[in-house]
Amino acid sequence: MRKPLIAAATALVTVLVCTPPAAASSSAIATGMATVDGRPVVWKNRDHWSTPDGWKVVPFHKPADGGSFGSGDRYTSRFDYTGVSALGSSGMDPITGTTIPWAGANDRGLGLVQVAGHTLTSAFASSHGFPVSQDLAKGMTGGYLNHLVLSRAEHVDQVEQLLRDTNDGGGFNAATGRNTSTIISVFDRWGNAAVFEIDGDSFTRDNITSQYAQDVNGNYAAAHTDDKDAANPADGAYSGYDWRTNFSKVQWTKPNGFPYLVDEQTTTVENDVVVNNGDTPDGVHDWENSTSGVMRHTRAGIRMDDPHEKDYRYFIQKEVRSNGMGTEWSIESLAKSVGELPAVEKPTGYHLNRFVSTFGTVITGSKIGDPYEGKLTTMWVALGEPTVSVFVPLFPYAGTTPAELSDMYLASNAKRHLVYDYTDDDACGYSCGRNADHSMDTVALAGDAADGEGYYGEGGVQKYTFGIENWAFDQYDAFIADLRSGTRTPTELKADMAAWQQSIARTMKTNYVNGTIPAS
Repeated sequence: MRKPLIAAATALVTVLVCTPPAAASSSAIATGMATVDGRPVVWKNRDHWSTPDGWKVVPFHKPADGGSFGSGDRYTSRFDYTGVSALGSSGMDPITGTTIPWAGANDRGLGLVQVAGHTLTSAFASSHGFPVSQDLAKGMTGGYLNHLVLSRAEHVDQVEQLLRDTNDGGGFNAATGRNTSTIISVFDRWGNAAVFEIDGDSFTRDNITSQYAQDVNGNYAAAHTDDKDAANPADGAYSGYDWRTNFSKVQWTKPNGFPYLVDEQTTTVENDVVVNNGDTPDGVHDWENSTSGVMRHTRAGIRMDDPHEKDYRYFIQKEVRSNGMGTEWSIESLAKSVGELPAVEKPTGYHLNRFVSTFGTVITGSKIGDPYEGKLTTMWVALGEPTVSVFVPLFPYAGTTPAELSDMYLASNAKRHLVYDYTDDDACGYSCGRNADHSMDTVALAGDAADGEGYYGEGGVQKYTFGIENWAFDQYDAFIADLRSGTRTPTELKADMAAWQQSIARTMKTNYVNGTIPAS
């Protein structure tokens, strides 16, 4: 018997009818033997449509200032970091006025990406008969929590401690808990990595120690256990990969009975509606009501369990056999994926790159034995919808971001105009303004199959964006190999990083605007 999405709490049965959440996003993380060289790598595409100027994304550098958020702040602001934010209210904490990062890395080698946790919200808890965990009036937001992690933690264990210290509000703004429903994936310079699922007064820790493949039913249903009260692997012993869209996956129940995961049925999308069917767990939270959240989870899984070791190129675009990118199977990418190509004009709402995706980032870190204590951590940022943008490399330790990137979102928006029909540059909702047309012109994106093009990177906008990135990949690989020789002083390292990233950003932006490819 097939039925619409139904969830029960105690004796209560409720049909969930919700509008699309105003933020979503997709993420994945890998480390150890799951990566090309043992160094951790993490990816995120941010999806946002609830503020008109949320597409105006910018990188920023935040120096440590020694500040404290409250009585529970054992670390204080001690590390510089580079993050990606947005102009307007979506990039500013409403309580403190702090610019908030939606992804970032600090100068001690800790990287972070974040996605919204739909199934951890106050609305989900109350609609299923459980107490609200958030302090909705005074608690720190998820964006501010990202800022705290990046400015205070250099080890994954310190992220856990920060969460323990803020479960009761942490002395922040006289709050009794956080105002968070969020999922963060983090790594440190020892190659340790974990995913933390976080509500207002509790959290889970899911160490990256496994690789997840499809089961006999084609699902990703392997159990995820809570590791926060268990012994953790030794530094450098973490190995595996994981991914999140917007629902919690750890099998842990709070003392008040609230479950972080409910997975008793197979959850699918039928005719644009989320439905639960049968009694076979499939790794998808039965309470998730976002059609895209359900679809993106499986599509990310297909890419993560491809038989390739991961590196930063794998998440951006890499010429390796793919089980997730269409019939040609010659390119892998999570950031740029719009599904099967060649294709006619197609909707992108269920893909990892969506019509509401505002930026992408891929962060690659250090491992034991690397010089400079995490200072070689690198952020690649696409300051616009990733499939029409270019990923530009940044070093948080450089202490600055190139001026060329302060308005890169405008250049990306101009390219986006080539593949979408707009009613306005600004968003005014999920299907309004820049998001009115959910379908992409794939010929403008990748060329026409009639001309021998049409697949990723073969024609259209992607002909030169892939070419620019491939040039940048070669430049970066040579530069990072030289940096890993460890022959520079910290002062020399900072200066060389700042000069190099500005030169690369200038060349990439110029060619991107002009639709050309740098000479080798």
